[in-house]
Amino acid sequence: MKAMPLKDITSDGNSSFAIARHNYIKSLPATTPSVSVKLEKKWYGNRDASQVTSNRKMNEVGNGSLNASAGDMSFKNIIDKNTARQALARARSGGAVAPLKKIHKYTNPPIF
Repeated sequence: MKAMPLKDITSDGNSSFAIARHNYIKSLPATTPSVSVKLEKKWYGNRDASQVTSNRKMNEVGNGSLNASAGDMSFKNIIDKNTARQALARARSGGAVAPLKKIHKYTNPPIF
């Protein structure tokens, strides 16, 4: 419950994720409003495109990372092909290099 997910390739290295998560927690109502109240308040506040986008981002971050359903939560897949591929790459690139006599061979050696 409320675990912090691992960073992925889309992470920007800033605190935008934590801020969106904090804003989501602060914006949660204490009780769920009825349908009529939702319809009355539908058009309150700022409704321009940037605000709608930031609200959607905040809701997705909050719903996705706070585990509202209280189910089992894992940020890794059972079949992770990249782990096996990366392990093979590390094992196969274990420091084998060409011999020095091949590396430092002159293509046009000077004649003295």
